[in-house]
Amino acid sequence: MSHYLNNIKLLEKHHQIFIEQTPTAIAMLDTNMVYLAASKRWLKDYKLEQEDVIGHCHYDIFPEIGDDWKKDHQECLNGKINICDEAPFLRADGTTQWIYWDVRPWYNSKGEIGGLLMHTGDITEQKEKELKKKRVESILNDTSEIARISTWEINLSTQELLWNKMAYEIYEVVDDFRPTVDAALEFFKYDEDRQAAKIAIQNAIDYGSAVDMDVELITAKGNTIWVKILGKVESISGVPTRFYGILQDVSSFRLTEQRLNKAYKELEAIFNSKSIAVISTDKDGVINRFNSGAEKMLGYSAMEMIGFKKPEIYLLKEELNVFKQDMELEFKGDSNNADFNYRNEKIFNTKQWTFKRKDGSTFPGLKSLTAIQDKDGLNDGFIAVITDITKIKEVKDELRKKNDLLNLAERLSLLGHWQWNIIDDVAIWSDNLLALLDYEGEQFTLDFATYFAMVHDGDKDEVLKHFELAKREQEFKNITHRIITFTGNIKTIKIIANVISNQNGEAVEMVGTCQDVTEFKKAENKLINAKEDLEAVAQKLSYQNKQLADFTHITSHNLRAPVANLNSLMEIYKLSDDDEERLDIFGKFDTVVDRLTLTLNTLIEALKTKISDAQEELERVDLNQIFENTTQTLSGVILTSGAVIKGDFKEVSIIAYNKLYMESIFLNLIGNAIKYKAKDRAPEIIVQSKVKNGRNIITFKDNGLGIDLERHGHKLFGLNKVFHRHPDAKGVGLFLTKTQVESMGGTITAISEVNVGTTFTIIF
Repeated sequence: MSHYLNNIKLLEKHHQIFIEQTPTAIAMLDTNMVYLAASKRWLKDYKLEQEDVIGHCHYDIFPEIGDDWKKDHQECLNGKINICDEAPFLRADGTTQWIYWDVRPWYNSKGEIGGLLMHTGDITEQKEKELKKKRVESILNDTSEIARISTWEINLSTQELLWNKMAYEIYEVVDDFRPTVDAALEFFKYDEDRQAAKIAIQNAIDYGSAVDMDVELITAKGNTIWVKILGKVESISGVPTRFYGILQDVSSFRLTEQRLNKAYKELEAIFNSKSIAVISTDKDGVINRFNSGAEKMLGYSAMEMIGFKKPEIYLLKEELNVFKQDMELEFKGDSNNADFNYRNEKIFNTKQWTFKRKDGSTFPGLKSLTAIQDKDGLNDGFIAVITDITKIKEVKDELRKKNDLLNLAERLSLLGHWQWNIIDDVAIWSDNLLALLDYEGEQFTLDFATYFAMVHDGDKDEVLKHFELAKREQEFKNITHRIITFTGNIKTIKIIANVISNQNGEAVEMVGTCQDVTEFKKAENKLINAKEDLEAVAQKLSYQNKQLADFTHITSHNLRAPVANLNSLMEIYKLSDDDEERLDIFGKFDTVVDRLTLTLNTLIEALKTKISDAQEELERVDLNQIFENTTQTLSGVILTSGAVIKGDFKEVSIIAYNKLYMESIFLNLIGNAIKYKAKDRAPEIIVQSKVKNGRNIITFKDNGLGIDLERHGHKLFGLNKVFHRHPDAKGVGLFLTKTQVESMGGTITAISEVNVGTTFTIIF
């Protein structure tokens, strides 16, 4: 039994090794979709060379696999076989990989399903080539339809006539129609034209003359058209081998005689046109036709080109290499192989090239390249028609620039446009509008509900009424409202629109613009706030002007007396002849000047407080530190008076304030409490901070003499106002304190009782 199990494991190991070495993309998984083995091709196709997939779940390796594929896998684990020829596989990195697959269960020795075998193939390159080829063919067909020009060729040895696709459309014949020279001539409306064509063909063969004819045809569907036929004979060693040319539907040019003449001249000169270059080559790629348009456009003469040069002389090497690579991919060939000729296919290629003139300058041109094939389908040369599109490209570049500028203008003005079909409830929003609303991704179906869902809840009623009114009155008035963008941002937008009505007077459509005015709205609010701030500043200035007026009055009053006293003493001094009397008067001068100096210093300090901007010197002030500094400054008088001072700043200890002002306030209020102490008791002073109604408050409470507020309350904080007979009373401290508090936007009040004490309250 052990030997049997070992053989089974060895066999499974051999299977895994076989799968790993298989040149195709194969993976072996167990019933839990865990990898047992994977071929090197599998790892390469899915870019897993650097990963160890064995032992890992298939869905962990490919998290992008959807539920539909998982369901198919489960069905295969139940015995089903799943085969698909091609399907897109959207990878996690956003790329699309085209694959085919064969998924089926594998069975163990007991006949039980042991997991899945997946065989896939990466056909992305083939699929993209098919899609590209379809796009190119579509462009070429469109170009051919617009120009209505076809090419034709007669093999003179076999009389076989070759048409391109446009010829079939011009003649309006079925796709399986096999053209012959005689059959083509039967479409001629008039017999004389038919005979003239036969003669022209024969002359071209005999004498090498070109064919240039305008004839009327009756198509297979009975429609009469005018066509222009241009052709020439190509000879080898003097023997005519093929007759080829172009055929153009020129019906639109024959509507009038004037247009007929114009069309005839244009088509007659097609090979010698100076505005269009027509160049053809033989099977070896050597130029055998180089018209005057090519001479003018490229700067080479026909004599130096025909029979000597190849188109490589006027093409850029890098563009030619890209073209050859495209042909290799399209026709599965190798341009380095001597037997490879990418023009063996029926090529009708139109694309933009960069052409190099003889003088080295370059220009953009549109080249239509048509391959010419012999009866065996082998390359026998090609014809190229080249148009200089320099001006067209310049116009396109200018239009693109203007479009870019328009988009830039919308982005700079935060503007987007929209269109709403009211009847079908379908809306179109511009890319800039989607960007304005913070949306990134692919376009999706829009309706009014999409927009209304984004409207801010506070504005929904107003917006709904506005749009209903606009539909009813068929007039849209500008509206500004808030909106919540796709990313959750709140913006303010302004909508300007027009209402379009039908013949019945019903509103069927609205078109308009939407502008982000969030910043404008903020600026408007800032202006309103600034206006309010200016009004507050104006009030403050008015108050300060009143203070300064009062200060001027006080200054003039306080200085008038000492100055008058000095003048009086000076008069007495001048009139006195007694030296002793003069000496006594001079002594009085000293006293008066000292008093005047004191008054001036007091007024200067008060003036500094009133005119300074304390707000510019805000800092975090520690009340505990201020209190300690104040008690140290007053330590002498505190010892002398026996004062007990307590500070409680637990509730508020830090205040943003002018530190110098705070120190002055503490010094004045605590100093006054000591100065005006009661005679029969030691001073007790409590300084406490607290918060009330969101405002910081400090109180200074003492048990001193108190103030009769009924008598002195109106002049409590006035300059030079004193209420006690104290020798140091100057009437300045409370004035300065009030000025400093109010300059910081605060208030100071007092409650007091004579011989009980006073409490000052400062609200910051």
